[in-house]
Amino acid sequence: MIQNDRQWRRLPEPQRDGAVPDVDLATTLRTLTGGLRRQWKLIAAVTLGMALLALAYVLTATPQYTARAALVVDPRISNSVNGPEAPTLLLSDALVVDSEIKVLGSRDVTWRVAKALGLFDQPPEDGGPSLPRQVLNALQGLLGTTPDATALDETASRVSREEAIRREMMEGFEITRDGGTYVIDVAYTSEDPIFATNAVNALIEQYFKAASDASLSDTRRIHDWLDQRVQVLGQEVKTADAAVADYRQQHDLFPMASGALPSEVELSNTNDRLIALRQDLIEAQTRQDKIKGIVASDSVGALLDGTLGGDVASPALRDFQTRYAGLVSEEHDLVTRWGAGSDMVARNRTDQARLRDVMMQEAAQMVDRLGTQQETIRRQIAATEMQIEELRARANSDAQKSIQLDELEREAQAKRGLYQSMLAELITSAQRETFQRSPARVIAQAVPPDEVASPKATRTMILALFGGLVLGSAIAFLREIMDDRLLRGSDLREGLGLRYLGLLPGVRAAQAVKPSTLLVPQPSDAVRRVLRGLVAELQQRRPESGALVTGIVASRRGEGRAQTAGWLAAELAGHDARVVLISVAPEHARLLAGQPGQVVLPALNAMPDVATIAGRIAAQAKPGRPAVVAMPEGTAADLLVMAQYQALADLIAALRDKVDHIILVLPALAEASEVEIAAGLVDGAILTLRWGEDRGPQLAETLASSRVLRPLLLGGLFTAGSARGFARYNG
Repeated sequence: MIQNDRQWRRLPEPQRDGAVPDVDLATTLRTLTGGLRRQWKLIAAVTLGMALLALAYVLTATPQYTARAALVVDPRISNSVNGPEAPTLLLSDALVVDSEIKVLGSRDVTWRVAKALGLFDQPPEDGGPSLPRQVLNALQGLLGTTPDATALDETASRVSREEAIRREMMEGFEITRDGGTYVIDVAYTSEDPIFATNAVNALIEQYFKAASDASLSDTRRIHDWLDQRVQVLGQEVKTADAAVADYRQQHDLFPMASGALPSEVELSNTNDRLIALRQDLIEAQTRQDKIKGIVASDSVGALLDGTLGGDVASPALRDFQTRYAGLVSEEHDLVTRWGAGSDMVARNRTDQARLRDVMMQEAAQMVDRLGTQQETIRRQIAATEMQIEELRARANSDAQKSIQLDELEREAQAKRGLYQSMLAELITSAQRETFQRSPARVIAQAVPPDEVASPKATRTMILALFGGLVLGSAIAFLREIMDDRLLRGSDLREGLGLRYLGLLPGVRAAQAVKPSTLLVPQPSDAVRRVLRGLVAELQQRRPESGALVTGIVASRRGEGRAQTAGWLAAELAGHDARVVLISVAPEHARLLAGQPGQVVLPALNAMPDVATIAGRIAAQAKPGRPAVVAMPEGTAADLLVMAQYQALADLIAALRDKVDHIILVLPALAEASEVEIAAGLVDGAILTLRWGEDRGPQLAETLASSRVLRPLLLGGLFTAGSARGFARYNG
């Protein structure tokens, strides 16, 4: 047998280097549109279902009306008692409008609205617990965790009921910000357009009332506190003024026109002069340290960046700074114009280096001058300190008395200033009680709506149709993705690693095949084209001497392997080849009985002379008509028995020299052991698959576990009752 023919070997797998494969957009789009076309019935059904649901909703839904109003928030207005500071705080906060939205939806404001609308006065509805609550109670009863009923008093029950009514009312409100503006839109949706209008206007009215009440409450509380503080501070001011007058009279301290004693004035001036001298000394030391640091760093950058002020730098240094800055600017222009390596740039840089040295020398001289200046200031400080000691000794008693007097006067003045400030705030707060301003104003009152807010019939239907298309397309896409059946010719190559040999429409299972059509292919171009291709392939693979043994195998029984083998044998015989069709499957005995050129084999375990039987079979194999070999009806062949296998092998070996082609119907792949044994009898095999019925992953796993049959497979061949479905996937 020619099982080592290189043409029958499986092609090596392409190397995978981990790179992302190129995506053919056109192919992807064609595949996607093809899948959607194949699933158009599903997409249409989902779209129609969504449209019907939307239509039912539009026809049965209760009309809802939405009343709208608008407010604008002015952050410059505030009810705070700290009027001048409040606008700045509000303007610095980006959440001004969001804060007002929270106030509009707060429990206090909405509770006022519900009360103003009379919702609390309506009799309660005794509808029992809701369905979710009933289910929850039932589950708790089954689990034995039923909570004890807590008895609520009348007040708690009323509060709980009012809170439930308020929450239910708020479900109809929609309070939003209009984009990035200061405008707040207030809307309420209800079955009653008049109630919706009243609800919106009531919310706005109660919002202003709540804001006014809160501001008025704060103002009154602060007014009461200010009134108490003013009375206390007034008494403290009187006491402080009396203490100052008594101290002056007791110590005979009467100030000059300037308000101070002469000794105090002189001592104060001397102290001021001492402080100024010490400050000058510190500044001189600081400047000297800075210039020393610059000289030590040997860098002119600090001389140019403004570290030395104009009052420190000498005129010569300022002139050097100006010239150096000009050279640096000129260098940039020269480099741009002539390049960094030009002579002009080199001369410029030489001038910079020379001027830099001069600037550093000038800085060193400034250090010396500042040192001399510090010595002079120290001598002045020493003289001033001596003068101060003399003044202190002379004006000690006056100073002590004046210090105590100043302390009393400062205390009295501070209390007087605080008293005046509090008195002004008290008067202002009294005025605020008569006028309250709100940070928001109404720009559009709610009016009864004249259009239905929901349901919107046109929009609902459009959304339903669009949603149906999207949902249907998604389901169709998932069906296409999750469908692991072998439907395309490319599935054989990509999923099983087999060549696609074509499609044979009209092939049926052995039970449904008429014996008269077993060896008569359908007269269609598609069948003729596929069979001629197989004949050409087998003729090329036939060895120079002897017959080519080709097996026909299917994934399972009932996929038309007998009829496929019969058509292939008839086509080969039609090309002047001597062909023998052999099937030892018991289910094929009835189908092959009575066929022209039939030879019935005896039991394989009791076969007589093999050469004689081979001669009889070869005599029936004529050009134009194949010989058909089958087991008698009711007789089964077991190839797992070595004697029967060897008998069949000897028969095929005897036929090799007498005919051109031998077509052997192999057991199905589901019979793994039998098909592996029988595969050793053939030179090659053709896998027949029932289109749309075989699963790729299962079949790939079966072939992967095959050691004998898998290397012999020539390719895969689809069989189907009709080519219509195949064309939808391979058009």
